[in-house]
Amino acid sequence: MAAGSVSIATIYAFGPFRLDLQAEMLSRGKEPVAIGRRAVALLRMLVERPGAPVSKDALIEGAWSGRAVEENNLTVQIAALRRVLGEAGGTDWIETMPRRGYRFVGPLVAKEQNADATGPTMAVTLPDRPSIAALPFIDGSCDAVGPSSGLLDPDQHPFAAAPIASLRGIASAREASAISNIPIRVPMHFMGRDDALASILARLACHEGRVAITALHGLRGVGKTTLAAAYAEHHRGDYRATWWIRAQTEPTMRADFAALGVRLGWVGAEDKEEPAVAAVMERLRYEGNGILLIYDNAVDARALEPYLPRGGTANVLVTSNAHAWRGIAAPVEIHLWPNEIGADYLIARTGRDDERAAAEALSEALGGLPLAHEQAAAYCERLDIPLAEYRTRFEAAPARFLDDTRHAPAEYHDGLTVAKTFALAIAEAAKLHPAAEPLIVHAALLAPEPIPLFLFAEAREKFGEPLARSLAGDGLDEAVAALRWFSLVDREMIRDERDPTAVTATIRLHRLVRQVAAHRREGAALTQARRALGEAVAAIYPDGVLDDPKTWPRARRLDALALDLVDVDAAPPQQADDWTANLLNGLALYRQGPLATFALAQPLYERALAIRENLLGPDHPDTAQSLHNLANLLQDQGDFVSVQPLHERALAIRERVLGTRHPDTAQSLNSLAMQLVIQGDFANAGMLLERALAIRQETLGPEHPATAQSLNNLARVLQMSGNIVGAASLLERALVIREKALGPEHPATGKSLSNLARMLQAKGDLAGARPLFERALAISEKVVGAEHPATAQGLSNLARMLQAQGDLAGARPLSERALAIREKVLGAAHPITALSLSHLAGLLLDLGDLAAARPLQERSLAILEVIQPDHPFTNRARYHLARLHLAEGNAADALKFSEVAVAAHEKALGVRHRFTRDSARIAADALAALGRAAEAAVLRGRYGMR
Repeated sequence: MAAGSVSIATIYAFGPFRLDLQAEMLSRGKEPVAIGRRAVALLRMLVERPGAPVSKDALIEGAWSGRAVEENNLTVQIAALRRVLGEAGGTDWIETMPRRGYRFVGPLVAKEQNADATGPTMAVTLPDRPSIAALPFIDGSCDAVGPSSGLLDPDQHPFAAAPIASLRGIASAREASAISNIPIRVPMHFMGRDDALASILARLACHEGRVAITALHGLRGVGKTTLAAAYAEHHRGDYRATWWIRAQTEPTMRADFAALGVRLGWVGAEDKEEPAVAAVMERLRYEGNGILLIYDNAVDARALEPYLPRGGTANVLVTSNAHAWRGIAAPVEIHLWPNEIGADYLIARTGRDDERAAAEALSEALGGLPLAHEQAAAYCERLDIPLAEYRTRFEAAPARFLDDTRHAPAEYHDGLTVAKTFALAIAEAAKLHPAAEPLIVHAALLAPEPIPLFLFAEAREKFGEPLARSLAGDGLDEAVAALRWFSLVDREMIRDERDPTAVTATIRLHRLVRQVAAHRREGAALTQARRALGEAVAAIYPDGVLDDPKTWPRARRLDALALDLVDVDAAPPQQADDWTANLLNGLALYRQGPLATFALAQPLYERALAIRENLLGPDHPDTAQSLHNLANLLQDQGDFVSVQPLHERALAIRERVLGTRHPDTAQSLNSLAMQLVIQGDFANAGMLLERALAIRQETLGPEHPATAQSLNNLARVLQMSGNIVGAASLLERALVIREKALGPEHPATGKSLSNLARMLQAKGDLAGARPLFERALAISEKVVGAEHPATAQGLSNLARMLQAQGDLAGARPLSERALAIREKVLGAAHPITALSLSHLAGLLLDLGDLAAARPLQERSLAILEVIQPDHPFTNRARYHLARLHLAEGNAADALKFSEVAVAAHEKALGVRHRFTRDSARIAADALAALGRAAEAAVLRGRYGMR
């Protein structure tokens, strides 16, 4: 076309999309949509005949230029188009016409536009040199180029984002005369790589005027070589020569360079290899325009660098398993197939159009690895079995199917199977570092989760020699680097979900790499490897995980790995090892404390106890610790009947084996005392707590957090007994210790704040109590989360505080939220849930909503009467129900419940306690309402009321 000539371009607009026929480009808004040339051709044929059916034969003829292809290829392309259009609500724009073909039925506007005007299309005359060096750019960066990166802006450069193949113009003449030695055929069912093709194009386009080098890297079997061949096929008209170089060894590279020189006429067929290669390298410097060099299966950048063009404008495409290419090339990582693309392939390859769900499930089982998909499809096709059946067989014996040579594609490295290609990679990594092979084997035996590298760094001695020695110093990093060199592992820095300052270096394995690597150990060697992993995880599992937030990021990283190890090694107690019990105990503590998943913690504690009793004996200190932990969990669950015998047994073991002045003995004394508090036995609880406090002050010191715990619990007993002044002194001291030793945001500090605030509230200092309650709640919400029982306690405390201040409207949502958390986490029949029900009922009573209050209060009392009929809290619920009856005008029932409550409170707490006097006041008011004024006056006088 002569310069200055005018052309007319047609643009079809539908929904947010524009199809530019001149540029052969589909765009959405301002962004080009990465679809292949065939998809563009199919869409063009459909929109050019809107509403009319286009036959399948016509579509295949037009998109594949007469090539013999299966109908499944058309089906896959149409499905891909529907997915792209469906993102904007256009799923139904392409309609299937049974036995007739397809038709376009979407909203469509066609318009013609002068291509020399300022519109979105223009006529382009290609220069003699490769057009990839002539694309315009916004800047010179290649780090983020791609279809939607913004570096190729279709508004500023209307043809920039289109595939070069669509800009050929007169390229067909060049295509006919181009030379090529591509040794492989692009598979009939090549799919799912449009974005990768666009990325290759964009990166090669970043180096105008100099050699452009792009490196494709990724897992073995992901299709790097096939993608390189497909790129060459798509762009064969853009180069005068496309040359394949076998880059895995130096001799093959030299031979292929010499062959290129002969083909281009740069050297003679009889020339010696060394001068021929030198001559080719020199000619590439000055005459490399229009040449694409593909270095397939390169080992690394250092080995390849001597054979790269020293200058000029040749394009270079490298395929490699190694990831480290940024020093010389723009890297493009080739990703695994998503399930939907893998399913497309399996359906197209096997012809099983009606097995979509099974295809997606199988693709997930195969981890999106294209090579594994081909082996699976070949198997299904040969035996004519459904995809779901293959998945069942594969999951039963993955190692056998991954190494099935009968179904490995012959064009993939001389028919290597998935198993053999990964096995070769592991062997090559082992040559780089001696720890690479045992490291990946041990990693493969762990759960399919990110594996923290600190496991192998801190517990390396558990793996024995020579691995322990090989991992010392920088050995671990070097071993990981060797595995990454062959794309066997990914290294990832994971930021903790709740603590963004905690970042952990981890490695991940593809699921099929895991299968192959794990199969390298069998029998006794496999058992020993798993034992080493269990001992290693147990050795580094954090202490204090029950209530120390600093340990939780590490516990989160180890949790799935540890749980899988104890499940895999679920031997009877008499056959288990001590590391199993230790790990079970840690996992249970983590669930009891940070997670508050009590039901999940209980079987772990019970199994740990059984192992320790069988392995260590019934009188071992570790057995006592398991008894103690299980008892505390049962108490958290509201099972008060089973708790006391366990605590008493643990205390007896510790006194006998460790002595009466040991800190563990003090721990048992403290826990047993709190169980007595629950029972309302404050006198005996106080004696045990005083003894525990004395031991802890003597052995641990007056500033230890355990000492603060004893102070806090003793203060609670004093407060329940009515000694407000003595309790306040102990609480203030406990708070100081915890803030200093644990920090201002530790959960234990929050408990001290709440207890001190409760004490101030009891003394009538509501203004002083409120900020302490608010600070305690903020700590819980931040540290343990919005759905934790500790947060529910904070909400309940603050609600009671607001209620006492008369802010009933502000108190209600807090009380309702606390109840919702407790019902969800603790259960509907838990005693703490019952207390929430009672409090909300009292709040509703104060608001005048008696109808809503009654069922809550009755439900609360029913729960507490079953669990602990004589406890002060149960009688407190009776007091609230009596108060409700009195408000309803039912003085007789009010008197019945209040008399029971006042008698029980007086017996347990004394005449002067607030609970006793509150119950007596309701009883007196009920007597007065019944006309028994004299009795009411006597009752008021007895309890010091006017």
